[in-house]
Formats: sequence, structure tokens, C-alpha cells
Amino acid sequence: YSALDVKGVKDGGSYFQNSVNISKWNFEKDMEKLGKPVDRSEWGMAPQIVNAYFNPVNNEIVFPAAILQPPFYNYQADEAVNYGGIGAVIGHEISHCFDDQGARFDADGNLKNWWTDEDSEKFAVLGKKLIDQFSAVEALEGVNLNGEFTLGENIGDLGGINAAYDGLQIFYEENGRPDDIDGFTAEQRFYMSWGTIWRTKMRDDAMKNLIKTDPHSPGMFRAYMPLQNVDAFYTAFNIVDGDEMYLKPEDRVKIW
Repeated sequence: YSALDVKGVKDGGSYFQNSVNISKWNFEKDMEKLGKPVDRSEWGMAPQIVNAYFNPVNNEIVFPAAILQPPFYNYQADEAVNYGGIGAVIGHEISHCFDDQGARFDADGNLKNWWTDEDSEKFAVLGKKLIDQFSAVEALEGVNLNGEFTLGENIGDLGGINAAYDGLQIFYEENGRPDDIDGFTAEQRFYMSWGTIWRTKMRDDAMKNLIKTDPHSPGMFRAYMPLQNVDAFYTAFNIVDGDEMYLKPEDRVKIW
């Protein structure tokens, strides 16, 4: 970082100039890589960042150390809570391998179509159904979610929840089912954990900006909309026709 110039206010620096300097430094570091072999060991995110990502070029999922803490992961919590938290996020990142963008890359990270025409057509039909489902939601007066822009992340959420739930059931088959905790079954705790990790509060202007610029749906919608498509969620909470979260079986989307 010796070439990076960042100064405090007392030293004549400013937030704007520091941001410009950081952007220039990052750009110059990227330019230095031109014409050189790809360093597949390079980290794409600092370990102190609470996040995770899928890198299609390396065909890898990456979890910085900082995400391995509550509410995503808690070593003192039971398996249902952790499977519904970090487990579903792991499944989410794996599902990106097969979303509308990640599916365009092969196992070696090459931009290559490896799908059959029939698979691609059926995938597009299910994707369109999910797009329409999210785009129909009015997040604020006159502002709807953008189902097309957020399709990849919504596919990731759906796939991640289903994969983590299946993993939890396998764990119980091998180790036995736990007792209820605080009156909640394991399945209920699983889905409650998913909702917990997406607790969000923001101003209306912030949400408007997020809907326009972020490929993720706002957290409060990620907390419940994917679950409306999961049959096991209906069973866990005895959701029936007439309840606010109820979707007709034919309207539920399952891709992975």
C-alpha cells in the first residue's frame, strides 16, 4: 500500500479525495495484471468483511472469516439455527453456479455454454416465473422490486434454503431429532434463523436507491419471499389458504 495516499482531515485530506485515491490505486493494480498469468490464489475480499461470494472464473465460493459469527453462525446455537443461517448462505453461493449468470461458465471458469437447449428453455421459463413474482411486489408507493435485475440472487436464495434444509434433514437422520426449544420445532427454528439474518431497516430513499442499484432484493423481502415458494415452510408453520404468506402450489417456484 505504499503507493496509496490516504490522509486524515488534520493532514489536509478529505473523504472525497481519499475515495478518488483509493479508486485510482485499485485501477492501477488491476492494470498491472494485464498480460500476466491469472493468480488464482488472490483473495477477492478482505477477511474482515461480513460477506461471501461465488467466483465463476475460479469456480469457487469464498467465505471471509468475519461472516462466521452471529447471526450467520453461532457455535453455541443448535444445528437448525446454523443450517438456517450460514448453511443457507453457503447453499446460496453454491446455487450461483447455476443461476442466470454463473450457469454461463463451465467447470474451468470459461465463458461457455454447456447446457442443452431443452434445459436452457425450461430454466428460462422458471426464471421468468420468479421474475414476475418479485416484480409484482410494491416495496414503496409507486416503486416495485425489479425481479429481472435481482433474478440471480433470488435463485441463490431459493436454492440455498432448499439445500440447507435437505442437509439439516440428513443430519437428523444420522444423529436423531432434537427437542423443541422455546416452543419451536427444529424446522421452525431453521426458517426463523433465515429470517433473522436478513433483518433490515432503512429509509425510503435508501430503499429506492438499493432497488435501482443492488442486484439483491432488500433484506426484508429476502426474509420471507423465498420461503413462500418452499412447501416445507408451509408444513413447519401450518400455513394455509387465507394466510398472508400463502401462495397457491401452482404459483410456487422451485428451480434448484
